[in-house]
Amino acid sequence: MNNQAFDLLMWARGPAFDIALMIFAGGIVLRIVEIFVLGRKKDLAPAKGNPVAQGLKTIFSRSVPREGLVKFAPITYIGGYIFHIGFFIAFFFFAPHIALFTDAFGVSWPSTGRVIVESATALALLALIALIYSRFTDPVRKALTTFDDYLVLVLSGLPLLTGYIAVNKLFGDPTMMMAFHILSVEALMIAFPFTKLMHAFSFAISRYYNGAIQGRKGAES
Repeated sequence: MNNQAFDLLMWARGPAFDIALMIFAGGIVLRIVEIFVLGRKKDLAPAKGNPVAQGLKTIFSRSVPREGLVKFAPITYIGGYIFHIGFFIAFFFFAPHIALFTDAFGVSWPSTGRVIVESATALALLALIALIYSRFTDPVRKALTTFDDYLVLVLSGLPLLTGYIAVNKLFGDPTMMMAFHILSVEALMIAFPFTKLMHAFSFAISRYYNGAIQGRKGAES
């Protein structure tokens, strides 16, 4: 069992990671090229406002929910913020993850304490469970939720769950659990460009585009 676990871990850290990274990088480049190639029709009407300024403003203003929306859908907004922030902390500020970036790209930054990382991970997982629960219980969200939405939620949560289990050695063979953790990250990387996860890269483009359109009309987005 230990040899099988070690072999799987080495494969996950080697060939599997290389394959996932190529699909991840190639897919993102392809999707971004598609976005710009599609373009948009030229607006021949004279501009009534500043499209550039409004576009840049919208990139940041859309990160804050409109007044009343948090009260209307607290789980969606509060849970969403907690999950994204928790995932960000766990991914970018855990010392072993930073070491991986250093080995791959030669860059590094200060890590945070393990207690903070594990707390952020636990909160992110709880928020994810709440988000999934709300999609099952709210009739409107349930009707609008697709297989892609559930796939994204599961793929986003697995690296957090398997990483927490592997680091704390909660159960199972630690080597095998670490292999599962790395494979779950690679599954997320492969799916990333071809699912709604791509919004992590495209959100700025789409927000700028929508804001610029309204800015050209002299309206707020």
